[in-house]
Amino acid sequence: MTKQRLPYKVFIVEDHLAMRQAYVDLIARENNLKVCGIAVTAHEALEQIPECQPDIVLIDVSLNGMSGIELTQQLKNQYPELLVLIISGHEEPFYARKAIQAGARGYVVKRRVWLLTQAIHDVLEGEIHITP
Repeated sequence: MTKQRLPYKVFIVEDHLAMRQAYVDLIARENNLKVCGIAVTAHEALEQIPECQPDIVLIDVSLNGMSGIELTQQLKNQYPELLVLIISGHEEPFYARKAIQAGARGYVVKRRVWLLTQAIHDVLEGEIHITP
């Protein structure tokens, strides 16, 4: 993995309560991961991420006000080493390509959310993870 400090800190940016809770529940099952912060909007994320200093940020592609792709670009400009994993309801390859081009290291389709922790581990290990 990219860093030796455990557990790895995960920040979640998701505007749907049920999905946020699903991510928190999945991450809680992993001994080497912990949620360090949650934001409902991109603006909240930009305010909270500097304080949390996460190892990886999970971002919903469809946020109000600023898309997850735009947020990814902004975060990568400010924090080039920050790892980003996009979570999306869109299964079309176009969205995964846009996420990777923006600087994300992974793309998980919400319909396959059970793959989320594997995707997080893959990205932390330096891989690019795209759910098929």
